[in-house]
Amino acid sequence: MKKQEIRDEWKRLIYESTQNKPNIKGVYPRNVVRNRELLLLGQVELGKIEYGKNIKFHTEIYQIIMKHYFQQKKCLKI
Repeated sequence: MKKQEIRDEWKRLIYESTQNKPNIKGVYPRNVVRNRELLLLGQVELGKIEYGKNIKFHTEIYQIIMKHYFQQKKCLKI
């Protein structure tokens, strides 16, 4: 990943985790919590990519995590 791509991914992650919250009052259901945990895992992987730790491996893991996150988001309709 290039530096610009990493910045764009950080913007997307920050948007998803802070601005695009589920419209649920009270405690989130388990499936929503699990999906939000994927965002946290994505942040960890993106941090490793940014600091140059085994970039190819962590980029692949990051892409898988985010693909799964957006698929689940569609299924949950949140």
